[in-house]
Amino acid sequence: MQTVKRSLFKRRKIGLFVLLTIAILGYFINYYYPFSPPSYITPEYRMPLVYFLIVYKVIELGIFYLLFYRKHYLKLLEAEFQTQLLEKFEKNAKRFFFLVPQGSIVFGVLTYALSGKIVYLWLFLCIAFLALLLVNPNRLKES
Repeated sequence: MQTVKRSLFKRRKIGLFVLLTIAILGYFINYYYPFSPPSYITPEYRMPLVYFLIVYKVIELGIFYLLFYRKHYLKLLEAEFQTQLLEKFEKNAKRFFFLVPQGSIVFGVLTYALSGKIVYLWLFLCIAFLALLLVNPNRLKES
């Protein structure tokens, strides 16, 4: 279990670093190359799309947390750390620590492109940052 904890903590740390790097990179890109929203989408439809993406991401993170991480961890505790379930938990936890930053970056870039405001990119990065902070592999119980 210690090796799983170390592996997941390393992935979490990498994810947090990537989110911070994208936030800083986004600031410089926005400062030197400001982006304007596309003209082929009328302004009355842009912001509802942005708000839809925000709501979708919050719901999606709840589902990812419940399905990929928490569900398999509880199964692992009930089965008293069987090797097969430990491997399945580790696979799904790695998936969680990959998909949360990746999805938030994609949604953040989409909302930045739709709105032309860097604040929405940072919002998605903050949501992912908080999700990664809440899921701490060091708090996992030992057998």
